Amino acid sequence: MSLTENILFALAKRLSRSELGHSEEMKDALQSEETYASFRGQQSQVVLAAAASCGIRLRDKVVVDFGCFDGAITSCYADAGAAHVYGIDIDKDAVAKAQKNYASDRLTFLESDVKRIPLDDSSVDVILCYDVFEHVAHPAEMLGECFRVLRPGGQLLIGTWGWYHPFAPHLWSTMPVPWAHVFFSERTLLRTCRRVFHAPWYQPNMHDLEADGSRKADKFLEENISTDYLNKYLVRDFEKDFRDSPFEVDVRLQPFGSKYASWTKPLLKIPYIREFFTAYLWATLTRPNDCERDAHRAPAVSAATRAHS
Repeated sequence: MSLTENILFALAKRLSRSELGHSEEMKDALQSEETYASFRGQQSQVVLAAAASCGIRLRDKVVVDFGCFDGAITSCYADAGAAHVYGIDIDKDAVAKAQKNYASDRLTFLESDVKRIPLDDSSVDVILCYDVFEHVAHPAEMLGECFRVLRPGGQLLIGTWGWYHPFAPHLWSTMPVPWAHVFFSERTLLRTCRRVFHAPWYQPNMHDLEADGSRKADKFLEENISTDYLNKYLVRDFEKDFRDSPFEVDVRLQPFGSKYASWTKPLLKIPYIREFFTAYLWATLTRPNDCERDAHRAPAVSAATRAHS
């Protein structure tokens, strides 16, 4: 066991009972699939509030929930007045579960792949993408797909975070140490997570259990975090892809909400430093109504994407 692994393990143990990595609300939500679905449904209010603040209306619109998972949030968009909502996800089992639990004449769930949205050109008004775009392996190509399926004047709302967020690796329960992936190698990080997973003081959650409810024998066997799971984009990387897309773009960076972190808000104006202190990124991307602009930019992106389908 290396010195760095011992240091990180000691930090993880010390912070394991804190709310740094996971709030008590999230810990409760991760007790079962039912409690997590309920929590996700409540999170729809976060998305709806962000959409409203960005001037995005769902009522009587055709909406896509991009990365819908099991549909818990998708159904809330229909409740908010959308004419029809398509839930799209690459997880076949999650789509099947969503279809079983939520499908109706106003809700449709479709399995996608990593490079193509299974919808027709110019067929939807709004795309909502919450806590998903950090997982998209090819963001620029997927932005092209979103442009393709949106009608002129249609809007895409993305909520995501950059790779220098304190908990960007999505290892909250086993690694409650902020910026651990910045100060330690991924090899050290994952080996320490494995050690924490087997520690007697570690409290497992639903992600640590097999389908029959038994605890998984092992986890965190890799030596690095795959970019097929997390694209490791910084805030500036997202912004570049947004700017390079055919969309009109508005990006809003959110500071940390804790009163103890209020002093970090001015840091969001400082290049590079803001990467570490941006709590969340909301981006509104609008397909222009200008048909000539659409015509000279959209086809090249769309055709390149379709070539991979």
